[in-house]
Amino acid sequence: MRIELTWPRTDAANRTLTVPVPDIRTADLVRPALHHVRRACTPAILRGALAYAEPVVGSVAGAAGAGALAQLALPFVVRRAQKALCDVPGQEA
Repeated sequence: MRIELTWPRTDAANRTLTVPVPDIRTADLVRPALHHVRRACTPAILRGALAYAEPVVGSVAGAAGAGALAQLALPFVVRRAQKALCDVPGQEA
């Protein structure tokens, strides 16, 4: 793979800069990280992540132009998801 940059300068002898980029297999890089995420992903951790994600999701929804009703419903959806994670059998709140 390579990246080529060109510019419209007429007095330059070569108006193209080519930068070679080594091929990187992203699956080989992502697979170990996903393995650790799957092992660490427990209902308690997900509940905590939802608590921190609520304001971010609200901001993204506002910036994306979501309606007022959708923005008002987000906190209820997050709380419902947290409650569903609390109801997982064999897990403590």
